[in-house]
Amino acid sequence: MDSFLQYVPLISAVIFAGILSLSIFQFSTVKKSMRIQTEQQVYARILEARLKLESTEYFTNMARDSPAYQERFSAVDKPEEYYIIIAFIDLLEYIFRLYKTRLIDPNLWQRWRYLAEILMTVPKFKKVWEKTRTVHTSEFVEFIESLHVTSSP
Repeated sequence: MDSFLQYVPLISAVIFAGILSLSIFQFSTVKKSMRIQTEQQVYARILEARLKLESTEYFTNMARDSPAYQERFSAVDKPEEYYIIIAFIDLLEYIFRLYKTRLIDPNLWQRWRYLAEILMTVPKFKKVWEKTRTVHTSEFVEFIESLHVTSSP
């Protein structure tokens, strides 16, 4: 029994080191998760703010003087249609990113993929996409251009 008592401090130190290591790992995981959630919340707010700002009459009037916006507006009947389409594209790209980083359930992703397929059947949507595709990530462009139009989910 005395020989066992000699090892108690060593065993305690090993247990303590193990618990400390586990705690540090858990803290790291929680920290990463919180960073991702914060990033998602910030990005969602940025998208919302952008849509609100762009869809104002003031911005639209200024944008009409821009050759780039004139070209983009030419794909639709009204600037508001352009803003809605861009909001959908941004949303799809963000959800695509969540899917690629495994932050959205693959089954739920299938619904968004199907929505992307359906949206690409809308002529105005496709026209705006063609005019704006160069501003998106190459991986997202490949995804959109690989879609095959389906008739059911």
